[in-house]
Amino acid sequence: MLQTYGNRENFMKVFDPMLQLTAGRDPEHAILSEKAPSLVVMKKAYGDNFPVMWLMQQILELVVYSNSKGTLNDYQAEFLANAIVNEYYYLKASELLLFFYQFKCGKYGRFYGAVDPMMITQALDSFVDERKRVIERAEKAQARAEQATWADTKVSPEEFCRSQGLPECHSAIEMVRLRDRIINYIEGFVWGIRLMWSLVNAPSTYAKPR
Repeated sequence: MLQTYGNRENFMKVFDPMLQLTAGRDPEHAILSEKAPSLVVMKKAYGDNFPVMWLMQQILELVVYSNSKGTLNDYQAEFLANAIVNEYYYLKASELLLFFYQFKCGKYGRFYGAVDPMMITQALDSFVDERKRVIERAEKAQARAEQATWADTKVSPEEFCRSQGLPECHSAIEMVRLRDRIINYIEGFVWGIRLMWSLVNAPSTYAKPR
């Protein structure tokens, strides 16, 4: 992460509030992208207080954007940022940029008179539900694509038997039956060899007494 984004100051410049517009243009990419670090990864890379600092930048910019008469004081903004880090540590920077963009677009309501921190956390709950649905749709689409690929490359019974040098078979049932016959033959052959070996090496009952 340090190689990709550099030091703290550079990360703050890369993921500044203006990048919210980019996230808003492709919400699905912002959620599914594996490039943007999560809050917990940011903490490991830049220290415990860094995710709080980054979130406070997003939160205070939201306050300015909303042009509310009542604003958050330093304590409220810092506590809110810490709460988000604690509760939503798995969210990536790109997802949080998308959340703040959608909040600004009025998707989760609006402030009336004063900025309400609890309204932001309630909106985050709604965002996480939407995020879950996007991920589930993507996973189902991936599963369907993998099944289609497997179906396209599946070997027919005739091709499989030819490739293995086996007698021709025309269905999966015939393949299974042929496989079972071969296994039974091999097991019987091995059992016969073991029996002969045990007879050859067994001590003779009729050995002459000394």
